[in-house]
Amino acid sequence: MHKLRAIVLVFLFCLLTASVFAEGGAVVPPEESNSFDWGGDIRLRGVNFDNIPINTPPPGLARGGKNVFFRGRTRIWGELAFSDDAHFQARLVNEFRSYEEGSGSNSYDFPDEYVFDHLYFDFKNLLDEKLDLRIGRQDLIYGTGKVILDGNPLDGSRTIYFNAIKASLKLDSTVVDILGIYNEAEDDLAINSQDRDLVGLLGKYATDMVESGGGIYVKNKSIEKMPLEAYYLFKNESDYKFNIPGAPDNPQVFPHDLDLHTLGFRLMPKFTESLSGNLEVAGQTGERGSQDVDGWMVDAKLSYKFPVCEKVSASASVGFYHLSGDDPDTADDEGWNPLWSRWPQYSELYVYGFDADGAGRWSNVTMPYLGLDVPFSPKASLSLIGGWMMAPEENGPGSGDQRGFLGTAWFKFKLNDTWSGHLLAEIVDPGDYYVVDDTAHFVRIEFMTKF
Repeated sequence: MHKLRAIVLVFLFCLLTASVFAEGGAVVPPEESNSFDWGGDIRLRGVNFDNIPINTPPPGLARGGKNVFFRGRTRIWGELAFSDDAHFQARLVNEFRSYEEGSGSNSYDFPDEYVFDHLYFDFKNLLDEKLDLRIGRQDLIYGTGKVILDGNPLDGSRTIYFNAIKASLKLDSTVVDILGIYNEAEDDLAINSQDRDLVGLLGKYATDMVESGGGIYVKNKSIEKMPLEAYYLFKNESDYKFNIPGAPDNPQVFPHDLDLHTLGFRLMPKFTESLSGNLEVAGQTGERGSQDVDGWMVDAKLSYKFPVCEKVSASASVGFYHLSGDDPDTADDEGWNPLWSRWPQYSELYVYGFDADGAGRWSNVTMPYLGLDVPFSPKASLSLIGGWMMAPEENGPGSGDQRGFLGTAWFKFKLNDTWSGHLLAEIVDPGDYYVVDDTAHFVRIEFMTKF
């Protein structure tokens, strides 16, 4: 551990020294092939939400009451290029939060932790330019993020990194990615560590879980109007310690050990210049101890692009999202496991609605929806979604299977080359799946700058 921290400090010193002498964000030493580049960004957010319903036994109250807080995230990165095809990149992240209302249990007080969310080596064009290799801490995003996007769901959007190895084999119109992933509950490289759980199911009550696995992800563009993807993924979720509320010094080991296999494909047809689609289907099978685990997912969308005026075209869409649920009347678990996709997906509000099932654990949802995307200009756009959510399995605190209406409005804007932001507003009008009937809301404003 001390050696790792020493390496981190040496790197930070080199980064700071290079930035002092950098002009325009880059330094190229004379008569040398090495080069150094650097940059960063600052993100400021204000958040207000209330009445978010969750799946708890009666009385089935809303999650956490009203929350009003501010969060700021700073990142700085540096990249050392040994050659055109060999790079090393590191990025350092800090986030702090200030609560005006609501629970401060997740508060990140300034300066909080300093976390490396990028720390990897890139080797490109190996084996006659057919192989790329990335080794270390990195982001992994595939498709629309329904199986792989966020490796650290419990720190929100502060980081999404994976401790991983990715080998990309480039074969004409096909790219084959081979992945290996190992994410622990705590980050051993964190400076000023807060002993924060990153991957557990139940937030502050669960610790020491390890999520590991990998697989093969294939992307093929040989058919111009029908790009396709296919994947096989394996994931293991280890046993973990459960801290009983009120007795934090007496954690109990929770026998969870899950081995899960997921097989899926994604089609992206381009029917015409105006009409396009997306279809992703996946199935799962595995074991948790002596319990059989199965699940399946469908994510479908049809989009039509049409002109609004001379320079602006909008896009209307109809979609269907389905995640299987666990039948409470069987000994098996038939609920979809979201693998490494415990992030907001279709809703920043409703991701909190799964906290009682497992933080951000999307499952047991059927949602037909309509969407509209309108770019007013190259610097401003509005995205709208209206959907009705249902539960395939009636396992909620209420008497039925209607989760309720979801509405989202997302206005994005760009002020100049360095400043951008958005305003997001969402509501959920809960149905009889819950026993609460107060309309939930989520509002967020963001400003972000890069340098």
